[in-house]
Amino acid sequence: MEIIANSDDYRITFHAAGDKPSDTLIITFSGLPTGLEDQGFGTDFCLVHGYDTIFTAQRIGTQYQGLSLEDFHAAVAPKVAEYKNVVCYGPSLGGYASLYYGGSINARIIVAGPLLPAWPHLKNRKCADLVITHKPLTEVPKTEHSPVVVFDPMFVGDKRNIEMMVAPVYPNMRKVEVPFSGHPVLVSLAKARILRPFILHFFETGEVMDFERPAEGTAIWHREPARYFLKNEPEKAKEEFEKSLAIEDSKLTFNLLLQCLIRLGELEDAQAQLDMARTSENKTHQINVHIAKFATDSGLHV
Repeated sequence: MEIIANSDDYRITFHAAGDKPSDTLIITFSGLPTGLEDQGFGTDFCLVHGYDTIFTAQRIGTQYQGLSLEDFHAAVAPKVAEYKNVVCYGPSLGGYASLYYGGSINARIIVAGPLLPAWPHLKNRKCADLVITHKPLTEVPKTEHSPVVVFDPMFVGDKRNIEMMVAPVYPNMRKVEVPFSGHPVLVSLAKARILRPFILHFFETGEVMDFERPAEGTAIWHREPARYFLKNEPEKAKEEFEKSLAIEDSKLTFNLLLQCLIRLGELEDAQAQLDMARTSENKTHQINVHIAKFATDSGLHV
């Protein structure tokens, strides 16, 4: 392990997979929440499969705004020069960072649900005080390679972000749509045992491997359609939320089911869920603040 750049706002760490450098260097960026770690998203995966890798960490809460494009390039350029191929890879915030920094080193880029939470058009109140120091993607260097963007087309937020943030820069991007996988699309692919071969194929060839999309039988696959049905078909949503929870406990799904029960007017069942959550030591049964308010406003005891 070699820390090649370090400050109060970022840490960039190189990891060699072996004594002999690999032909391909993988630079990874994490989603939220993350801090100034030496390793993170993708590090172990890359090393196990024989790829040298660089992990780029940001101080928690900064969303990479403390790492300038110039400082990133100065830190990684000497390493990048040693490799035939360079890949930038990340999910969510890490996907945004891969797109932002990857062009400066002409990397191949593969991202999942790219998102900058503090992006002004999102009007995210939690990020209102974060100063955006990055230029728009349209004003930073572009890679000559067509990025691969993996996302759920049914997840409205991700679809909008890609259309507004990525498409103006890379109209030739290669879209990999995975319906009803949600924002954590890589998790859905991993549970369906698709992620490993898909990513390794891209690392090796730069091409997108065709695969059969995850279907019925995984918790996320049932939860995401339920979220889609929640507003207009709550009965259908309830059925899918229950199927999802039967497969795997999830705080998000638990809270969505509670919201659905209240929407349906099934207040006795909703109160039973709240009573159970109050005494449960299971962290997946914790009630989110906005759901607690919704329940209280509906006359329930939280």
